[in-house]
Amino acid sequence: MPSETTTVTLELAQETYDRLTDVTDSPEALIRESTKRRIELEEAIAFTRDGGFQGPEGFRKMLDDELPTWPLGSLLGIELRSMGEGESRWVLDAGPEHANPMGTIHGGVLCDIGDAALSTAYMSTVEPGASFTTVDLTVNYLRPVWSGQLEAIGRVVHKGRTIGLAECEITDEDGNLVAQLSGTCMTLQGESANRVTPGESEDGE
Repeated sequence: MPSETTTVTLELAQETYDRLTDVTDSPEALIRESTKRRIELEEAIAFTRDGGFQGPEGFRKMLDDELPTWPLGSLLGIELRSMGEGESRWVLDAGPEHANPMGTIHGGVLCDIGDAALSTAYMSTVEPGASFTTVDLTVNYLRPVWSGQLEAIGRVVHKGRTIGLAECEITDEDGNLVAQLSGTCMTLQGESANRVTPGESEDGE
């Protein structure tokens, strides 16, 4: 049974409409898709702000398609596919919206998916009630990418009581190594593991 629909009337300045038709043959479809993506982003922001990813199983909620994802992941299209036992796998369908001024995928985007991969790999090893923070991050860019699905595999290579080291390899859809990252992560315990809303002190004042 088809879902119910609601019609919305949108008024645009002629200049704005002309710009819209310059980039698409279907203004209605572009507006509809843009609205849907913005709603998903706002849901991700609200879910994160309200502590949706906190707790021992917090990061694993990104695997649940019924829940909002994390804000930057929603904005860039970065998706978590697996996570556990010191390893995680992420994918990104890279396109022209991820490009730098030269037209290749921006290094910051590669850094984002790589950081997400090695961080969640590390997070999968911490004890319930603990959290972590990244102390440093090193990235080596090995080949340019213009578009296509990228895969980032993060792995923990050393885990101490407080400090650990994780690495990530990013490959393109042909299996070519695009970038390699390494990061030092620090496990947070007790009050340090509790995230604080901006503007609040740790005691809530």
